[in-house]
Amino acid sequence: MIRRGTVAAAIVVAAWLAPAVARAGEPTTVDTVEEAASLDDAGFEDSDDEQAPARDIMAMPPLHTPTLTAYPPLYAGFALPPIQAARGKAKPFDTSHGEVDPRVKKVPRTHRFRLALHAHWVRLTRTQNPTTGEFERFHYAPMHIDLAYQAQFLKWVMVRVAVGIGANVANSRNSMPVSVFPQAFAGYQGKTAGVAFGYGFDWTIPPIDGASSPSSSFSLEQPVIRRNHVVMGEVSVTSRIDRVALTFALNIGGMKSRLTHFAEANNRFRLYLGLSAGAFFDGTIRREKKARKAAEKRGQ
Repeated sequence: MIRRGTVAAAIVVAAWLAPAVARAGEPTTVDTVEEAASLDDAGFEDSDDEQAPARDIMAMPPLHTPTLTAYPPLYAGFALPPIQAARGKAKPFDTSHGEVDPRVKKVPRTHRFRLALHAHWVRLTRTQNPTTGEFERFHYAPMHIDLAYQAQFLKWVMVRVAVGIGANVANSRNSMPVSVFPQAFAGYQGKTAGVAFGYGFDWTIPPIDGASSPSSSFSLEQPVIRRNHVVMGEVSVTSRIDRVALTFALNIGGMKSRLTHFAEANNRFRLYLGLSAGAFFDGTIRREKKARKAAEKRGQ
């Protein structure tokens, strides 16, 4: 009984002293008055009304920074972009004026035209210069402006015919200055990726035997290739950005051609590498303009 009474008395005393202990840490009115008096002694007088706000601010007790702070939810921020993307897709897109929703990837249209920059490379012969004793490797690398028409049918099957016209930019350009490159492809074309196989005939115009570079007196005679049949595979990626489908393609295959260089003459396959970058045009911009004009007429 004595112990229980002692514990109860201690609890009552603690509850009675708690407010007093809490008020002990607070600044009293006397302390505030003393601080204000010390400020007056330091040169802050009541006669100057402009200094009254500064005096009042400095007379205030210092603020106490809490020890417990709430940190920003950094880990939850990683989930924010997918959530915003999902909300963006859920928002309706106004197509009343003919605009196409860029968030939706659709199957390619039946008829499309492509304008691209195409370049390919073939390694040719290696010859020693009798004057300098150095060896020189010749290459054939034309760069074309490529115009193509692509048809899509059976949803995923595509056929494309193209023709490229350009100039040879490698060190065999004096013997083969111009190139015309008709091609035909067939394969799979999805919403983004495509795989196709094709055939092309690289026509060098005109092939000049014995041509060399006029810039140097030690230049070698350059090789010539004729009847260039190209068999190749293509891997492409197409993306729709701002109503225009951008496309990038890689071609790997072989070129069978008849090569003549000095006393060497052969007819065999050589490695063929090609790169393309361009854009498809399927009439989306034209259709949007027509739909916009029709909507404006209806609004009038």
